[in-house]
Amino acid sequence: MNSCSPLVAGLLLGSYAICDAQSHDPKSPAPLGPGINKGNVDNKANGPNYYYFYAGPGHVDIHYAFKEMGVFGNPLRQSLSFDLYDEKNKLIAHSTVVSVDKMEKLLQPGDLGARSKLIIRVISPDTTIRLGGYYEIEVTGAAAFDGKAAGATIKPENTELYHPAGSLVTPGGGASSGDISLATPQGPLYKPGASLYTPVGALTNVQEGPQELRLTLAADILFDFDKATIRPDAKAALDRVAQIIRAKSRGAVRIEGFTDSRGTADYNLRLSKSRAESVENWMTEREGLHGAGFTTRGFGATRFAAPNTRTDGSDDPAGRQKNRRVEIIIQKQD
Repeated sequence: MNSCSPLVAGLLLGSYAICDAQSHDPKSPAPLGPGINKGNVDNKANGPNYYYFYAGPGHVDIHYAFKEMGVFGNPLRQSLSFDLYDEKNKLIAHSTVVSVDKMEKLLQPGDLGARSKLIIRVISPDTTIRLGGYYEIEVTGAAAFDGKAAGATIKPENTELYHPAGSLVTPGGGASSGDISLATPQGPLYKPGASLYTPVGALTNVQEGPQELRLTLAADILFDFDKATIRPDAKAALDRVAQIIRAKSRGAVRIEGFTDSRGTADYNLRLSKSRAESVENWMTEREGLHGAGFTTRGFGATRFAAPNTRTDGSDDPAGRQKNRRVEIIIQKQD
């Protein structure tokens, strides 16, 4: 396999059923094939999914499509991220497709000066409820593949609670044997920690409680590796954060930075603090939130959102990625 060559013209940033062809291991992505590659993904058991292909020299078009799977059979506005990396795990482009009950499409064009191996990560937002859906990927132009098109028989998952043979309640209003009733002690549809705010881009999780909201921003999308300068393509997520602060804040707003366990403790503390301060500066200078009462703090690698290693002691890249984050805590009451 060839190592990635430098891009002559960087890839242009866009606007904003588990099967054999899907891989959840970033170190062993599944090969894309020519034509339309299909798959299902969610944020619980099936995902993130990783694929690879070869591109260049020349022009390449990457076609993404996404149809959200709904919640309890009902449409819900959802976003799906398609992140493009080089072979050295450097993020080249972050694309988000937003869907409400229909297939939405996005084109990612680019030009490469030499043949390169590229990796696509397909990831659904990290939320309390199960989100995700059906997606398609097609690469055209100066591209080469190691396999056939993946997921030829894959279809969108059905998440409905009801089936043609039954109903949620009996005609008389009571639950019959085997039926599911939304009014039974099985539990309410709303759970503490869930929120109606849909994550977008770098904003990967929104948890809402009676007194505060906790917003999680993925550091790998906000910042370049080992940097504390916010990337221009993080604007959509930070605009959403500012919108939530304006709507919900009734007290102090804390911005906290976190890293994974790689690097020295002092370095991680400095980097996490600098990243938290960069988010504060963006909110005050770019969003005009001068009176929000921000406080910032860096925690480095002292508080993990996920394990950095697997149970067998091997490295867990997905866990490390969740740990590299910025959290914004909005007080809803004075």
